[in-house]
Amino acid sequence: MAIDEALLKDVAAGPTLRFYQWSPPAVSLGYFQKTDGISQAALDKYGIAMVRRVTGGRAVLHWGDLTYSIVARAGEDTPLGVEDSYRFLCRGILAGLALLGVDATLGSEKASAPFPASCFAVSTGGDITWHGKKIIGSAQKREGGALLQHGSILLKSQAHLLAEIFSPAGGSQTEILTQKVACLEEIMGRPVSPDEVKKALIKGFEQALGIRLDSAIDTLQRTVMNKSMAACDGQH
Repeated sequence: MAIDEALLKDVAAGPTLRFYQWSPPAVSLGYFQKTDGISQAALDKYGIAMVRRVTGGRAVLHWGDLTYSIVARAGEDTPLGVEDSYRFLCRGILAGLALLGVDATLGSEKASAPFPASCFAVSTGGDITWHGKKIIGSAQKREGGALLQHGSILLKSQAHLLAEIFSPAGGSQTEILTQKVACLEEIMGRPVSPDEVKKALIKGFEQALGIRLDSAIDTLQRTVMNKSMAACDGQH
């Protein structure tokens, strides 16, 4: 995620779409989030690191997922408003999922106190759901005229880990996390590779937003043409 921050500061070089996965697995905390409701014993048991990201929101488990990040100029590459920019960028994600045969929609819940520790316990307007179950959670950061949006796309089921990490005492949170979260393998009924999802999302962004995505070999060197968004890969 440090690369996401570097790209945010270098947004003048052009908007960027990036994908990566995590090694070792980690839980990323929202910028202002405390560690209440997160089991350190469970993290230690599974060798899961804890990091703090630059965006807000609640904690995300990066295990069996694919992380996407988008850096763009708010008001130029995307609409200026936060909600409008979420909806605009999510059009590309929804179009990519449709190419995979996944009929997804934007979330519609309103977050209210007390806030759950896990991002995937609530599906707000910037999140992606399937039949009411959350499959992608996203967050944004603004810096000057620059925008960073990144999120977690669930490829494999996290249900048992989510319940153990975020519901150490069991009870209602365990039920919420197991009933309100879905993954692409569950939806599609077969294993889904990160490359398959990347290719579909790249096509989805091109079709839904009317842009061209130019590949880049290095995550910090992008080829950007005609204000198109550049697509690049990375791994943490």
